[in-house]
Amino acid sequence: MRNVFVATALLLLGACPAPAPISPIGGVTPLSLEQGWSVYIPPFDVPPGVEVQDCYFFAFPDLKGTGEPVWIDRFTMGQRSGSHHMNIFRVNTILNLDGQDGDVVKGGECRISTNWADWPLVVNSQESSPEKPTVDWILPEGVAQKFTPGELLMVQSHYVNADLQETPNGGEVLVNFQLSKHENPLEMGTLFATQQSIRICESNPQPLFSGSCGFASGEVQGFHIAAANGHFHGRGTEFRMYAWDGTSIDHPGEDNLFYVSQDWNEPPMAIDLDVVVPPNGGIWWDCQYRWQAPVQGCDEVNSRDHERAGDCCYTFGNSAEFSEHCNVFAYYWPKTEDIFCN
Repeated sequence: MRNVFVATALLLLGACPAPAPISPIGGVTPLSLEQGWSVYIPPFDVPPGVEVQDCYFFAFPDLKGTGEPVWIDRFTMGQRSGSHHMNIFRVNTILNLDGQDGDVVKGGECRISTNWADWPLVVNSQESSPEKPTVDWILPEGVAQKFTPGELLMVQSHYVNADLQETPNGGEVLVNFQLSKHENPLEMGTLFATQQSIRICESNPQPLFSGSCGFASGEVQGFHIAAANGHFHGRGTEFRMYAWDGTSIDHPGEDNLFYVSQDWNEPPMAIDLDVVVPPNGGIWWDCQYRWQAPVQGCDEVNSRDHERAGDCCYTFGNSAEFSEHCNVFAYYWPKTEDIFCN
């Protein structure tokens, strides 16, 4: 039985007339119907000491009025300061998280990653500082993402207002999907993967964890990584991503390095890449950590450790305060359905 809490979402979509003007977020304003589609999550409270992670569902509109798929080759994402992440997925296998067009699941099952384990990534943003509240990503020339009218998407918004990260003025999100002018572009693929065996413990305070994903090539002679970013929490010190040959168990050389982030709460999104990986190759990533004592003591951290080691071990989980992540986001072309990850 599905265990979900669903409420009506206050979504303002570019395919519908706006009942009121939308204040720009970092200069981002909604698109006209001729330009594409916009999804808007109006302002909401993030009280002190609270993490808010909600999942908003919406159906892609029929922008042409013909039922035909459309191509999107520019995403512009604006968020109020304090956003921990904003991810958009295509809804796939339904477990305990579900919703219809215009619904929102508040917390609960929206915080359990197994619920969207096979939902393909559309786009993500982790940047919301006052200096850079937006990400404006124009895809490579002749490359786009394909959307079918009526297909269900989910936008997941996570804001934190606690010890390690602050949200001073509540949350708000606006994302623009801009129509491509190319009639037959190459289709962009996306990759979202996690390393869930991480343990950052008081007795092992500076561990390194790695993961890898490869693309089965078929007749493709090589794949192009067009954009990427990494994600961990406050114990993360450095995220590194490399091109990988797809077979070697040895760590890739530094000449294959194409992404580095040392900023856990505002990790940059690299959007100007053209990293070519060989046939059947892929990516390798490292997450480096430094343990730090929780501000509120180790009891909550220990309670989340399935091994019950009593070693103040941060383990994989959704809380930015008490858990850790080692997640990779990568965007590549041409798209393949055959990806293997370790």
